[in-house]
Amino acid sequence: MISPRLRPMLSSFPAIAPKPLDRKWNCPMKITDLPLMARHFLSARWNWQHLRGPALERYQERRAQQIVAYALQHSPFYRNHWANHDPGSWRTLPTVDKRLMMAHFDTFTTRGIKRDVAMEVALRAEQSRDFAPLLNDLTVGLSSGTSGHRGLFLVSPAEQAGWAGTILARVLHGWRPHHLHVAFFLRSNSNLYEQVGGTFIQFRYFDLMFPLEEAVARLNAFQPHIVVGPPSLLSMLASERSKDKLRIMPERLISVAEVLEDHARQAIETIFSVRVQQIYQCTEGLLAVSCQRGALHIQEDIVMLQFEALEGSEDRLVQPIITDLWRKTQPIIRYRLNDLLELDPAPCVCGSGFRVIRAIEGRSDDICYFETLTGELRPFFPDTIRRMILLASPDITDYQVVQERNGQLHIYLQTEPGASFERVAQLVRASVAATIAQYACRSADVEIEPGLPPALPGKKLRRVRRLQ
Repeated sequence: MISPRLRPMLSSFPAIAPKPLDRKWNCPMKITDLPLMARHFLSARWNWQHLRGPALERYQERRAQQIVAYALQHSPFYRNHWANHDPGSWRTLPTVDKRLMMAHFDTFTTRGIKRDVAMEVALRAEQSRDFAPLLNDLTVGLSSGTSGHRGLFLVSPAEQAGWAGTILARVLHGWRPHHLHVAFFLRSNSNLYEQVGGTFIQFRYFDLMFPLEEAVARLNAFQPHIVVGPPSLLSMLASERSKDKLRIMPERLISVAEVLEDHARQAIETIFSVRVQQIYQCTEGLLAVSCQRGALHIQEDIVMLQFEALEGSEDRLVQPIITDLWRKTQPIIRYRLNDLLELDPAPCVCGSGFRVIRAIEGRSDDICYFETLTGELRPFFPDTIRRMILLASPDITDYQVVQERNGQLHIYLQTEPGASFERVAQLVRASVAATIAQYACRSADVEIEPGLPPALPGKKLRRVRRLQ
């Protein structure tokens, strides 16, 4: 039953119809998913407008206590990790991070999924470019992020429907056009993203490794109202728009996956005459979404963020510790991120009580370029570079890639103690060669060294850099 407080907003839920089953996608939205998706949509709208102050704190405390109790009962890892600690004082429980999660993945989740089995499904999807297969009923994803370590995530159908309803409520901002077209540029697709699509909201996935000319032609045919992609990709589309090759008039641009720098934002907005908004999401959860005024709001009814000040930044920069208030399949509780954030102490003029991130510190990763067999330059986005390094060997614990000129890579590797660096370097060379050849490019000039260059104090490591 829908709560009385939500009934007046029922008419604002966008018309979503289930996707027909076809040969490519074996996980269409089910009719049974729609009520749950609608409930999360309406709750997300209500929470955005009304949750603030003590009411928000009570809400977060209640949800956090429920998630902690569930993890304590169903996750062997958390039971052991919290031994000799009071789960009721959840704000002081010991933290976790991606390395710890992956090391204990077999006991970390509440579904008893083995890491090797999930990794096999994820790697097969990476290689085949078919991201539809499930593990039991779970969506499986693989993400390297910028931390230098691969991360697996599992999402249940209920969590998937909840994510879809929430993201629609927060991104559409009450906008209800008919036959809304959304173009989504990512390195990999997912059942999680496919869940958003339907009859009146048409989602189309664009692989980041599409040649730019092909992407432009497909966009011209699709005519999207919303374009979602990394800022480096949006900048390239803006360049094509300025040349009149790209002939679309999007009503919204949304930046994801990379840091959106001010100069890139200004250039994109000038050419498209549209404000660039952001979605700040990682393997660990949906963290922040831009409001209609452009402020990046923490999604405080979905995640509880605690912050630790970065030493030497005079309390300007903070490091977030995440507790996801909804995920039960793979509980994220007191999970430390490496991201450095600057918070805005002032409330947003949009009226929401959710806190605002003024800036995600650091520079956007750089695009690397390699020469095609026909003599043209092809861009390789940072996520592609990350993955061709990290997927080469599980013995890689950290890395940095520097491109000083087109067709060249200088790779620094940090490996597990006892691992053969020569063997790991050989696997990385093979992975780089295979990836470069896959996209019809000439062989790369690759230099590999052990260890990482010294990091600058107070600066987040840029793991993929282009110097030229």
